[in-house]
Amino acid sequence: MAIDASDRKEWAREHFHGFENVLMPSFTPDLAELDEEGIRRDVRNSISHGFFSTLCSIETGLSFEEKKRFMQIAAQEAGDKISVAFSLAGDTLEENKLLLEHAERAGLSHALLSYPHTFRPTSEDEIYEYASEIIDSTNLGVYLFVSDKFGFQNVNPSGVPFSAFDRLADRPNVIAMKLGGMDSGVIFEAFERYGSRVLVCTLNIGLFPLTVKHFGQQWSGAWTVEALQTPEQPLAVQFFDLLRAGEEDEAMEIYWRLAPALGAMGALMAPLIPSGAYHWPQLKYYQWLGGGNGGMTRQPVMRLYQRNLEMIKGGMRAAGLRIADEPDDAFFLGRTFAADEAVAPTGAAA
Repeated sequence: MAIDASDRKEWAREHFHGFENVLMPSFTPDLAELDEEGIRRDVRNSISHGFFSTLCSIETGLSFEEKKRFMQIAAQEAGDKISVAFSLAGDTLEENKLLLEHAERAGLSHALLSYPHTFRPTSEDEIYEYASEIIDSTNLGVYLFVSDKFGFQNVNPSGVPFSAFDRLADRPNVIAMKLGGMDSGVIFEAFERYGSRVLVCTLNIGLFPLTVKHFGQQWSGAWTVEALQTPEQPLAVQFFDLLRAGEEDEAMEIYWRLAPALGAMGALMAPLIPSGAYHWPQLKYYQWLGGGNGGMTRQPVMRLYQRNLEMIKGGMRAAGLRIADEPDDAFFLGRTFAADEAVAPTGAAA
């Protein structure tokens, strides 16, 4: 049943509980085509992790038609078992509006507001006008994104267009806000300023004991939660659920158990946060260790080194997580093709 834009805030309050992960496309080993079965596998794996939603990352070397197909495959496989969102990371405003139209027809529920690389606003009014045109064009829920990667320091020293967001937060289908950075001042002000109007979340899991207790944070996304759990051992989900149930002592026992995995994740990901870049193969490797499809993504892409793989596996094993013990070479093919001896790898860890 279609949900009208005016009902999206209420819908989000009811449905945004727990984690939203990131769904990356899978490709054939030669990277020529989408691997539909690999995408479907990752949707099923997201469901088995206990996430309430998965977000299609379309900024992963896809053509316009492939972006649409990727979202459609994900929504078909998800059915009513998990919500499907996507990042509004098209190259232009018009492309993003077309993608929203397609997403609504395909059955997606919400979208993460982003901005094209060519978008260079000189005022918060320009940010507001761009976002308004996106938001007004769809019945889908839209959530706001706070990230240094947009380079908005020229309009506000914090990098956050607070006055633009003040006006956007009251829009009926603006449902949430993702705080992608780790600055505690920005996190505090965003929760204080917008928490009564939209569902604010931080990705900083170390702050969850505070943000859940004092601000009622009920969701977090989109990020690769698979760095901290497997479907059989959903430790991050359990940690968050216990905090939200007021079982803080039990939650903190899990948090400290996760410390080695958190340390490895931070060491690998923290240097990339200020750059606004995502290491797609590294993120897919985390998912592969917990039963996901794996496989490489198209350029532009960062190289995945064996030392990275060993750090990831070491942190997860030190946290007591039982992860895949298959040869790493199988990751580079993806599970759809790894068992096919006739298909040779197109890349390997260097």
